[in-house]
Order: sequence, then structure tokens, then C-alpha cells
Amino acid sequence: MLLELHQWTRATPYAIGDPTPWYASSLSGTGPAQVAAAVADRDSVRTVASRVWAGVRSAAALAILVALGCAGLSVGVGAVVARSQHDAAEQQLARRTSLVVEAVSGETRRYVDTLRTVAAAAGAFTTLTASKFAQATQPLEQMRLAGATSIVFLVPVTDAELTSVQALWRSRGVPGLTLLPSGAARQHIFSVLNNPLDAMTTPRSGVDITQAPAPTQALAEARRTGQVTISTPYQLIIDQGLPPERRQPSFSLTAPVHGPPDAQGDRPFLGWVLMGVRGRDFVGATLDRESQNLLDVTLRAQNAAGVDVLVATQRASMSGPRDLANNVDVRVADRSWQLRVQASAGGLPGGTTNLPRLVEGVGIVVGLLLAGLVWVLATGRARARGLVARATRDLTAAETAARRQANLLATILDSISDGVVVADADGAYLLRNPAARVIVGVGTELGNTQRPAAHFGAYRLDGQEAFSNAELPLVRARAGESTEQIEMVLRNPAHPDGIVVTVSARPMPTDDGRTGAVAVFHDITDRKAAEIALCAARDDLAGQKAYLTQILDAIDVAVLACDTTGTIVQSNRIARQNLMSGDGPSTIADAVARAGIRGSDGALIAVEDIPLMRALAGEQVDGAELTLPLPGGVRRILLVDARPLHDACGHIIGAVASSYEVTAQREREADLQAFAGVVAHDLNAPLAAIAGFVDILTEDLTDGVDPVSLAATLSRVASAVQRMRRLIEDLLSYATARDRRLNREPVDLDALVAEVITERTAHLRVAPGARRDQFPHIVAAPLPIVDVDKAMTRQLLDNLIGNAIKYTPAGEPARINVSAEPDGEGWTRVQIADRGIGIPINDQPHVFTSFHRAAAHTNYTGTGLGLAICHRVVNRHGGTITATDNPGGGTRIQFTLPTTS
Repeated sequence: MLLELHQWTRATPYAIGDPTPWYASSLSGTGPAQVAAAVADRDSVRTVASRVWAGVRSAAALAILVALGCAGLSVGVGAVVARSQHDAAEQQLARRTSLVVEAVSGETRRYVDTLRTVAAAAGAFTTLTASKFAQATQPLEQMRLAGATSIVFLVPVTDAELTSVQALWRSRGVPGLTLLPSGAARQHIFSVLNNPLDAMTTPRSGVDITQAPAPTQALAEARRTGQVTISTPYQLIIDQGLPPERRQPSFSLTAPVHGPPDAQGDRPFLGWVLMGVRGRDFVGATLDRESQNLLDVTLRAQNAAGVDVLVATQRASMSGPRDLANNVDVRVADRSWQLRVQASAGGLPGGTTNLPRLVEGVGIVVGLLLAGLVWVLATGRARARGLVARATRDLTAAETAARRQANLLATILDSISDGVVVADADGAYLLRNPAARVIVGVGTELGNTQRPAAHFGAYRLDGQEAFSNAELPLVRARAGESTEQIEMVLRNPAHPDGIVVTVSARPMPTDDGRTGAVAVFHDITDRKAAEIALCAARDDLAGQKAYLTQILDAIDVAVLACDTTGTIVQSNRIARQNLMSGDGPSTIADAVARAGIRGSDGALIAVEDIPLMRALAGEQVDGAELTLPLPGGVRRILLVDARPLHDACGHIIGAVASSYEVTAQREREADLQAFAGVVAHDLNAPLAAIAGFVDILTEDLTDGVDPVSLAATLSRVASAVQRMRRLIEDLLSYATARDRRLNREPVDLDALVAEVITERTAHLRVAPGARRDQFPHIVAAPLPIVDVDKAMTRQLLDNLIGNAIKYTPAGEPARINVSAEPDGEGWTRVQIADRGIGIPINDQPHVFTSFHRAAAHTNYTGTGLGLAICHRVVNRHGGTITATDNPGGGTRIQFTLPTTS
């Protein structure tokens, strides 16, 4: 209305500026009152028109002010958004740069660790041969070491050693080896063993590495430091025959090889292992998965002259200016490489977009809308139509912005590596990003939704059992169920060997109130393969450990290993029986204290004197003698050897000790010493007596003494000879009872005891003047058949029955009872009881030791070996023997023997 009024006033200026024609023509024939009214009306109209025009000008000024203010605010907000996007792009580049650095560092660490492992494996062999080197390096062929050409074993050789070294390695499995020295240098480094790691490298042995300064310098540094060393970039010797376009900057990793430690603990230097790596292949394979074709990556390193040399470069295929860049240093073994990463801010997900301009445009539009609103409010309906038109344009701009946002979302989905699939309530697929097409491997059209499990080739992890349609995550999500990380195998024409994926799905409400679904697919094939390989390696390691454990448990030498804290980490069967309590991990100090192990002098051993603890301090212990007390006062004597354990750097990481029992050896030594004492005393005395009597006989015969009167002297000589014979027989019986082979057979104890009694009493029956009341009274109850060595058992019974007859008070006949009773399944307990002089209670535990005689028995002839022989016979049969008082007087000997089944 204001616009119409403004137009009207401008169209009729004369009605206000020149009143005469107006009222003259309009009011002719009227009186003064009418004329005055007409003039008043004219003034009123002029005033209203002036106010309207002023209002129009004010509205226009206000509208312009609002529009300018909104435009300025929009530009400011747009600048803030642009700065924020640029910062976000820089942060995105920084994150991706860190991923690239981590990828390069992690990959080089993998190469370094691999080479270190090969060097340790090569050095562990006592004699390194071509087959052993191939065995040590064979796992590298499955490790997919990108860019790796070959792995070689190098040895230093002087001119004087060429012929001998060549002959040595020919004998170790390289028959065609020919060492080809390069240059006039007298010190050479030759490759003697060579295993290729790619399909294009031909093994070459006998090459003199000193013709290439870069690897020669790396080899010298590796030997000096003992660590894995990387060379400066250079042209691999094996690549010098390639066409120029196929050559690329390369480098080599090398590690020293030291052999097993010698007697002094020093590890001799054997040579080096060297791996050649082509830089572009190495970096390209490493960075493809990290850069995602969004980054330009350049890797440089300084060569031997200190000049930056290009190792590898990779350029993304996206267009646009590279307005973002990061320069970082990457640590590779003992060197530092320079990594430059460039990107276009507009090409990075979440980078710069048209959003700032959109914000500015929207702000200006809003400003114009507000200005229009002011103008409309001021100018009325005429502007309403213009407002509608502008609102229509604004809606179009908003739609365009929405499309841009949709395109941005699509770009983000296209850039991620996980597959995303969106389906509506009917199962039709509304959206699938490129990663989904690659991972799923087949089309996701609506016509395939009737049997989706069969169409996609979805199987369980065994690869045999197929998923049903109702079990698929997308189908379950359309039914309202959320699923998380469902693992399955997809095998279809695109993936004939099958891939392993995880699928997470969520319900998605639609505008019509029904439920669609969105699913995310993640390819975990490599991770599963790594897990399987890890499990296989773990199983292999466990198998090797079990195999080693069986070997250690099979030997009769105790083996213990501990870490640097003294905690026992490995023990075999003998060691566990002697030291371990079964209560979990234990320290060697606790185990020694619990077992009560003592030194050779019988004193408790200090912690620092334990052989394993001495080995942890770096000492090599040989033949340390310890004693292990057992119940019943018995002790075992152990000889212990201990050595420190070192890692590849020579640091002590633990210690190992082995021990074996020498109790029997010490007993034999004691027997030998006792035997020497017997020979020196008991045999010497009868010999001295014989010699003296012979001298007397000689003198008497010389003096003409009657030979008949010499009978008493001869009787004494015969008695001395008999004593010597009895002592020698006992010594032989005692010695053979220990080591003589058992010839087991069923033996009737009744018959054997009767035979021994007959022989023991035969001389009494024929002795002149023998009295029947002095004849031994021996009663033998029925005895079983036993499974024993007959000769040794006869000696056992002969000694025991003979002692029972001999150790009888003077003037009294011997009274002996022999009986037997079962002693558990397969054993019988035999008892020989007499009424003789008995054994003092303090001597009873010791009468079975060698050369021990009770004080009460010294008046009776004997060697002190009879009961020791009995003890050995019973012990050889696995039985026991004891001596106790016989109720009513005398001694009761009990022993056990195995019976026949």
C-alpha cells in the first residue's frame, strides 16, 4: 500500500504543488466553506504523502543496514569455518603422517627383528652349512617381506685365506662356490650362502661385497656395535644388470653372527647375514594401505657422501594443489630417514569444503531475507511477492547445500575401508560404498534378496556350514535386532578362496514407520591368518617345549634353570623329585632351604654359595659337592655344575645347573678305603703270624728239633691261612653282591634252608667227642617259594644261620627258629630268631654297614662283612632287612623277598 501511495504521489505532482487548477476546476460553484474544506483536504493529503515517502526512505535505509550487517557477519563466520576446516585438514594430515611413520617404523622393525632372529639362528649352529642356513631362512619366504631380494651369509677373507675358505664352504654344501676377489684390497668380504626372497633375484655366491662402499661400511659398523645396521642408499650389485628403468635406490640390512660361547664364555665372530631391500618396492607396499591414495609420500636418506638421496616416492592420483605438508624423521635401525608427506586439503576426508562459502551465502541470504522482511513490513503487499520469489531462491540454495552435504557424506563413505550397506524395509539396497562392493564381492541388487545367504556365499568360520537367511545380520536388523561383530566366511566367484569378515548391523527406522537396516563389513582375513599363524607358532613352541621336557625328564641328571631373580623357570623330573614342592613357582634359595641341602662338610649352605646363585653372578661352577638328607638318617651326595645364561648381547638372563648323584660312587670309595684298611691290618696280621711261624719252623728244623713236636706251630699257620681265606671270601662276596647280575628263578626256601643247616652243622656231627646236648636246635616252619637269585639267597641264609649258631654263649647249644609270613601282595617276610648273645640296641641300626662289629662280638672271630653282605643281597632284590631284640633274649633278623606270582 505504501508503494502504491508513493507511486500515486509521484504521478500527480500538480495536485500538491499547484492547487489552483485542482480546486478551481473541482469546486466551481461552491461557497467559501467548501473552498476551505477543500484546501484542508489538500494539505492533509500532502502531509500523509510526505510521511509515507519518509517512511519508505527509512525502511530502505534500515533494510540496507540489515543486509550489510548480515553480510558482514556471514563473511566473518565463513572465515572462522574456513580456518577451522584448514586446522582440521592439518590435524588429519598429522594423524595420517603419524600412521605413515608408524607403518614405516613398524615395517623396518619387523625387518630388523627378522634379520636379528636369522643371525641368532645361524650362530646357534655348531657348524653352519648350506642346508642349515636354508632351514634358518626358510620362514622368511612366507613373511612377505616387500622389496627384500635375498638373504646372504658373508665371511671376511684375506688373500691368503681364499683357497682354504673356498674349500671349507664347498664342503659345507656349496660345491660350485668360487670366490671372486674385487680390487687390490687384501681384505675381502664374500657371500658364501645365498637364499633368494623374490621371484626375480638369481642367487649369486662368491661375490666380493667390498666393491660396494655402502654395504661394506654397514658391515663394519654392525661388527663394531654388534647390532643390526642399515646401509646408505645405493645400487644393489644384483640389480646392476637390470635395465635403467627397472633400477631403483636400495639399501641393505646387516647383522653380525656370533657362534656359541667357548669355554671362557666368549662368542667368536663368524660373519654377517645381509638382506638387500629395494626401496621403492619396500615403501610402496608399506604405504599403500596407509596413504589410501590421498597422500604424496617421499622418503630420503643421506648417502655415504652426506647427500640426500631419494629412497622412494609415491604420489596420490587425486588432483588439486598440495597445500598441506609435513616433514618428519623416521628412525630406521641405526639411521634416520627424512619423510615428507603432502596432501590437498580438499582431498582429505574432513578437509576443506565449500561449507565456508555456503555459510557466507546462507548468511547473505538470511540478511537479504531480513532486509526483505523489513522492506516488506515497510512497503506492504507489493514486496510480498518479491519475498516469495527470494524465499524460493533461498530454498533452492538450501537444497543445493543439502546436496553438497550428501556428496560430502558419500565422499567420506567412499574413502573408508569398511564396507557400508543400507537396505530398506523390503530388503532393497539403498546404499553401498566401494569398499562394500569389494568386500562382499557380488552385486547387491534387489533381485538377489530372496536368498541372500546363498547369493553372497555366507558360511560359518569352518567354511562348510552355510548361514541361513534368517541368521544374516542385515535380515536380523530389519527385524529390529542389533548385531555386533558377527564373524563369517564369504566365498563366491569374486572370492573363490573365501575371506573372513565381521558384520555389525543396526535397525534403521524409515519414514513410513517400517524398519530398514544398515550394516558395516570389516575384512579380517589377514588378522585371522595372523592369529592362525600365531596359534601354530605357539603350538609348535609348546610342542618343542614338551619335547625338550620329555628329553630332560628321561635323563637321570637333575636339571634346573632360573631367571635373574633366582626364580626357578625350568626343572626336569629328577629335580622336581628332589627340590620342588608343587606349590607353584619357587626361588632356588627357598627350594634349597626346603630340601635341607647342605655342603660337603654337612653345614647349611649359604644362599650366595648355591651353585645357581654363583652362576647368576657370572661364575662357572664345576663339580660342587652337596648333600641331600633323606628320612632315616640316609643322605644322598650330589655333584653340581652350573653355568650363566646369556642373551644375544652377552647379558646374563639366568642360569642353569645340572646335578647327578655320586652316593654309590662315594660308598664304593669308602668301601675301597675300608678294604685298604682291612688289607693293611687284618690281612697283614695273619701274614705276619705266618711269616713268624715259618721262621720258627725253619730254625727248629735247622736245630734238629723233632718234626712231630712242630705240629702245634703248623696248626697255628693253618689257622692264620684259614682266617685270611675267610676274609678274602667275604670281601669278594661283599663286592659281587653290589654289581653282580641277578639270575632270578623260583627257589624253594624250605629246601634251601635245609641245605644250609646241613652244611653248617656237618662238622659238628663228625667232630671227635661231640655231645648231643651241645648240638644246635634249629626249627624251620614251612617256607614259601620265592623269585630270587639262588646263589645270593643261599649266601644270605648261610650268613644269618651261621651267625645265629656262632654268637651263642659258651657251653650252650644254639636255638634257632626260621619262619615266614606274607608281607603284602607279591612279598614274603622271613624271620630268623635265635637265643644267642644278642646285639646291643645302639649297634642295631649300624650292624649292616661294612666292617662294623658290635663290641660284644669282638671275642668271636669274624670280618664285620657278613651282615653287610646280607643287606646288599636283600637290597638287590628290592627288599628290606632289620635287626631287633628277640623277646626272651637273643636276636631277631627279618628280611623281605619277592614271591612267585
